[in-house]
Amino acid sequence: MGIKEKFSLRQRKLKGQVSDVFIYDHLPRALRSQICHILARCLGAEQRDYVGKNRAYRELRQKMAEELGVFNIGNPLRGDDAAIMEFFRDDATDEEALDLIETAFNYALERNGDWQWRQAFCVTVSMDEAINDLNRRFLEHQVGYTFLGGETPQLIKRDNDHLHQEAILPALRLLHEEGFEGANDEYRKAHEHYRQGNQKECLSECLKAFESTLKTICNRRKWECKPTDTAKPLIDICVDNGLFPSFMESHLGAIKGALATAIPTIRNKMGGHGQGELAVSVPQFYAEYLLHETAATIVFLVDAYKAMG
Repeated sequence: MGIKEKFSLRQRKLKGQVSDVFIYDHLPRALRSQICHILARCLGAEQRDYVGKNRAYRELRQKMAEELGVFNIGNPLRGDDAAIMEFFRDDATDEEALDLIETAFNYALERNGDWQWRQAFCVTVSMDEAINDLNRRFLEHQVGYTFLGGETPQLIKRDNDHLHQEAILPALRLLHEEGFEGANDEYRKAHEHYRQGNQKECLSECLKAFESTLKTICNRRKWECKPTDTAKPLIDICVDNGLFPSFMESHLGAIKGALATAIPTIRNKMGGHGQGELAVSVPQFYAEYLLHETAATIVFLVDAYKAMG
């Protein structure tokens, strides 16, 4: 059924109360509760009057206990589903909770192929939807993990956190410190769209931020450009006016080509034109790549601008 961004979260973002950095060592209680709801949708009702007890919860509780090396988790007298949810929400350490997420979602993937079980216990959500919901909740709480399906389903740490801290945060700081308000606002929107799963909007805002950075540099240096200029002519203007150090002359062609095509071309082909008869689905890895590519390019451009004195 998909997850909508809450009013309270939008207000926190407007007030600047949402951090730009992923966390890895803490799973908030609210996130744990939300994951419990997702699991309940995956596994269905524990008991239906006319079909009896849903053994999925008992089997999952036993699997979880075995993975943790204990005899039981939670209080089984309260029901297997309550025992699982209460332990996961209230008692599991962050490391244990991550292990339990991986165990539970792998188990749910195994059970989801049983059509009779899904019908009997009113399992109405597909595993693709459940995994998407889980990953959206991770992003919403800025927890740096994601669950991958496929042949080897597993929970992984977002390895791009290094890029996040080495490219995205420096770009945001530079744009703020140097007064590139338009580009700063557009790049933050691109990041928010990425976190919300709006891939096309992310591509569009990345290009806007990139072009705004170039336009601001041109205007401050009083290099003649048109308000309607796009990435390619703006890059040409910057190159012609020596934005790049002279000792990099041998690399200007390659840099110019990378800046002119890497960001705009992907956006133009996938997010900037009419879709035609069929809807175009932009993969998350394209948006992720473009987000980091834009950040690194912005840092480079602003540093080059500052170096001119």
